[in-house]
Amino acid sequence: MTPLAFVLVLFSACFHATWNMIGKKSGVSLAFYALLVTIALFWTAWVPFVTPLRPFPQPLAFYAWLGGVIASEFLYAFGLKQSYRRLDMSTAYPMMRALPLLLLAAITAAFGLGKPLGARAVVGMAVVFTGCLLVPLDSFSDFRPLRYVNRDFGCVLLVALGTTGYTLCDSQAQRVMVAAANAAGIAVSKPMVSLSYYFFRDVPLCAALWTAVLCGRETRSEAAELWRRRSWMPLAAGCCSTMTYALVLMAMNFATNVAYVQAFRQIGLVFGLLEGVLILRERCRAPKLAGIAFILVGLAVSVL
Repeated sequence: MTPLAFVLVLFSACFHATWNMIGKKSGVSLAFYALLVTIALFWTAWVPFVTPLRPFPQPLAFYAWLGGVIASEFLYAFGLKQSYRRLDMSTAYPMMRALPLLLLAAITAAFGLGKPLGARAVVGMAVVFTGCLLVPLDSFSDFRPLRYVNRDFGCVLLVALGTTGYTLCDSQAQRVMVAAANAAGIAVSKPMVSLSYYFFRDVPLCAALWTAVLCGRETRSEAAELWRRRSWMPLAAGCCSTMTYALVLMAMNFATNVAYVQAFRQIGLVFGLLEGVLILRERCRAPKLAGIAFILVGLAVSVL
C-alpha cells in the first residue's frame, strides 16, 4: 500500500468513526441512512459535468457489481440499525470492523482477486482480529466463543457481511469501468475515476433507499420524525460519511489488493474507542486497551 493510500485511509477511518458515533447518539434508521446517501449525492453533484466517464453504456458486469453494492448497502443499513439499538458503540464497532477484514481476505484469496496476500499480511490480520475480539470485553476472563454467538452479534455479522459485499463489489465495478474506459481510449485520472464511480453508484442507491423508506409505514414515520426534529445530526453524519467512502474509493486505486485497504481501515477502531469513551461516556477497561495494542501491531505487520 502506497503512502498516499495510507493517508487517505487514515482520514477515512476518522470520518467513519465520527459518523458512527453520531448515528449511535441520534439513532440510526433506514431514513437516516438514506439521508446520508442523499447528502453524499449532493456533495458529488458536480462530478458529471467534469468527468469524461459516463454510467451508460458500460459492460454488463458493471451493472451486476452495482446491483451487488445496493443489496449489500441494504444489509449494512439494517444490521447497523439493529446493532446500535442493542449494543454500545465500543462493543459493536470493533466487531463491525474486524469481521469484514477476515471475510474479505478469504474471498479475495478464494477467487484470486487482486495480488495474493503474503504470509506476513495474513499473520497481521489475525493479530488485528484477535485485538478486535478483546476490545468489547469487560475482563479477560469473559473471553469465550459463546460470548459472540447470540442475536446481538448476529446483527453485527449482518453489518460485516454488508461491508464485505459493498467493498468487494465497489472494487470490481471500478475495475470494469476503468477497463472499459481504456478500451475506448478515454484517459482519466485515478481520483476522477473514484469520484465518478461514487456519484454513479449513489444515484441508484439513493433511489432504492428512498423507495424502501416510502414503502414502509415504520420507515415513513422515521423519515417524518427526522423532518420534524430538523436536527443537524444527519447532516453532520452525511458529510462525514461522504468523506469516508470517497477517500476509500480513491485509496483502492493505490493499493495492490483491496484487502490491504480494508485492513488499515481498522485504525478507525482507535478513533471509535476514543469517541465512545470521551463523547458517549462508555467504559474503557484493560481488555479494550490491550485490544487496541493488538490492532496497531497487526496493522504494522500487515501493511507497513
